[in-house]
Amino acid sequence: MNLRPRHHIPTLAWFVLFFSIALSVVFLARGNNYHPQLQVSTPDQISMQFLMRAQDTISACEKVLTRIKQTVTVNCPTCTISTQQCTSQLSSQQERILSDAPLSQPSAHIPDGVITYSAPKSADALAACMGTQQNAPPGKPITCYAPDSERKYFTPKTGWVDPLNIAYAFLILILAQLVAKFVCYLTIRYEHMHAHLSHDTSDGPQKFHAMPTPRIGGVAIIAGLLVSSAALTILPQSFPDKDFGLLLLAAMPAFIGGLTEDITKKVGVAQRLLLTMLSAGFGAWLLGATLYRLDIPGIDTLMQWAPLAIAFTVFAVAGATNAINIIDGYNGLAAGYSIIVLAAMAFVSAQLGDTFLLTANLAMIGSLLGFLVWNWPGGKIFLGDGGAYLLGFWLAEMAVLIVARHPEVSVWFPLLLMIYPVFETLFSIYRKKFLRNHSPGHPDGLHFHMLIYKRLVRLYVCTNDPKLKIKRNSLVCWYIWALTLPCALLGAITWGNPPILLIGIIGFCVTYVWIYISVMKWKTSKYLQLR
Repeated sequence: MNLRPRHHIPTLAWFVLFFSIALSVVFLARGNNYHPQLQVSTPDQISMQFLMRAQDTISACEKVLTRIKQTVTVNCPTCTISTQQCTSQLSSQQERILSDAPLSQPSAHIPDGVITYSAPKSADALAACMGTQQNAPPGKPITCYAPDSERKYFTPKTGWVDPLNIAYAFLILILAQLVAKFVCYLTIRYEHMHAHLSHDTSDGPQKFHAMPTPRIGGVAIIAGLLVSSAALTILPQSFPDKDFGLLLLAAMPAFIGGLTEDITKKVGVAQRLLLTMLSAGFGAWLLGATLYRLDIPGIDTLMQWAPLAIAFTVFAVAGATNAINIIDGYNGLAAGYSIIVLAAMAFVSAQLGDTFLLTANLAMIGSLLGFLVWNWPGGKIFLGDGGAYLLGFWLAEMAVLIVARHPEVSVWFPLLLMIYPVFETLFSIYRKKFLRNHSPGHPDGLHFHMLIYKRLVRLYVCTNDPKLKIKRNSLVCWYIWALTLPCALLGAITWGNPPILLIGIIGFCVTYVWIYISVMKWKTSKYLQLR
C-alpha cells in the first residue's frame, strides 16, 4: 500500500513561484516614488496647487520643481510660492486629484500633472483655470475641468518612448530570447530524465503530432521573463522594473495551474479557469488592470461601478486566456500569432510613450522567439498548458492595461487584435452547444485550425514518416498568420478610430465563417490547398 501523499504541485512550480515572489519583494523595496508638489498664490487671492506625476528619484523630483518654479516666475512675476516639496506618500485627497474622480474645485490637466484652483469666489477659480487652458503653449494641450465634472483618467499622452529606452527594451527582447532558447535546449537535451512527467502523447481527438514530445515549453517562457525582470533592475531608474515584477507575480497562478496540469495531468479545466481568474484579480489589484469603459454609450456609466468593472475584467481576462489555450494545437500557431499581436501592441505602446507596456510586450516576444526556434517547424517542444495559460494571460493583461492607462486608445483596438481566439472560442461554443448538442467543454476535431490541417494541408496525408508528419503539422500556422496579420496591421494604424476598428472586427468574423463553411463543404479554392 502506498502511503506517500499525493503530489499536486510539482517542485519546479514551487521554485518558480517563490523566485518570482522574491523578485517582486526586491522591486517593492527598491525605493519610493516622489511626487513634486507646489503651492502658488496670486495677488488676487487665487491659490494654485501643482501635483505632478511620480518621479523615481529625489533628484528627478527636484528638477521638476525647479522647472515649474521657473515657468511660474516667467508667467506670473507677482505670484508667491508658499510650498514646494517632494512627497513620497499622497493623502487620500491627493490620490483623488491624480485619478478620474470628480473634484469639488476646478482642475487643469497639464502634460505632467494636475493643477487645482481655489479662491474666495468659485467663479474666480474657474476663470483662472480656463485662462490656463487658453494660454497653453503649442504642442502641450491643457484641459480645464469645472467643479464636480467628469475627468478623463490622468494618463496624458507623452509622445513616443525615448529612443534610448526603446534600445533598452530591445536588449530585453534579445536577453529573453537567449534565455528561453537555452532553457528549451536543456529541456530537449535531457528529456529522458523527465519524459515520464512531461511528455505529451499523440492520442486524442485534438492531438496531431507524430511522437511523444515535452509539453513544458512554458518553463522556458517564464525563465525568459524572470531573467528579463531581474535585468530591468540594473537599467536606469526610469525603467518600469517594479510594474514588470508585479505583472509576473500576477501571472503566477495561471502559469502554475497550467504547469501542474502538464506534469500531473490532474488539474481540471474548472480549476485552471479559477486560477486564471485569480491572476486577473491580482492584475486589477497590483497594476490597476481594470476596464472601466467599453466605449458603448450607457454601458460605460454602469462600468464606473468598481465591483462590476472588476468582475467584467476578471471574466474577460479568463476567457481570453482560455481562448489562447484552445488555439494552441499546431507547431508555431499560438506562439507565432501571439508575436503578431504583441508586436502591434508594442508599436502602439511606443507611440503612447508607455515604456512599461513596450518592455512587457517585447520581453514576451523575445521569450516566444527563443521557444519557436525549437517548436517550429521541428516540433521538438510544446508550450503545454503552462505556456498557453501564461501567454494568454499576458496578452489579455496587455490588452486591458493599454486601454486602462490610455483613454485615447479605443477598446475595440485590443479586441481586433484578439478577435481570432475570441471568435474561435465563441464559435466553438455555438457549434458544440446548438449545432451538435454537445457540452461546450467536450473536445472535438472541428476547430478551424484542425479543419485547415485535415482539408487544406493535403501533403503527406498517408505517410508514416514522423518527419513528414511534423512538416505537415507546421504548415497550418501559415494560414492563421495570413488571416490575422491584416487585423494587427489595421489595429496598429487605427487604434484610436472605433468605427474603422469595428469594421475590421466584423470583416474578420464574416471572413472566418465564410472560410469555415467553405472548408467544411470542400469548396475552397485550389489555390488555398497544399497537395
